[in-house]
Amino acid sequence: MAKWPYSTQRWQRLRGYKLRVNPLCEACLQMGAIEPATTVDHRTPISAGGPPYPELDGLASLCTSCHSMKTKCESLGEDFMRKGCDIFGRPNDLDSPWYKTK
Repeated sequence: MAKWPYSTQRWQRLRGYKLRVNPLCEACLQMGAIEPATTVDHRTPISAGGPPYPELDGLASLCTSCHSMKTKCESLGEDFMRKGCDIFGRPNDLDSPWYKTK
């Protein structure tokens, strides 16, 4: 974790604030599960042009398992946070044909 910006005090404050505001894993909540968040992840990676210190909606509180899966999906070019369905069975991907109206 010694790499910039994660080693900065600014990131540590932002990370702590995000975990206080969203203490549960956002990806697990989409699936109807409750898990404590242990990491804060950039929704748009810095390497892909995302800001190092985004607003809170540019960050995701994730458990270790979901963070690992998100990192793997990014390496495959997939959008992790939109896969699957919510607890009501609706697709998380708003571009899904399910949401299209005729």
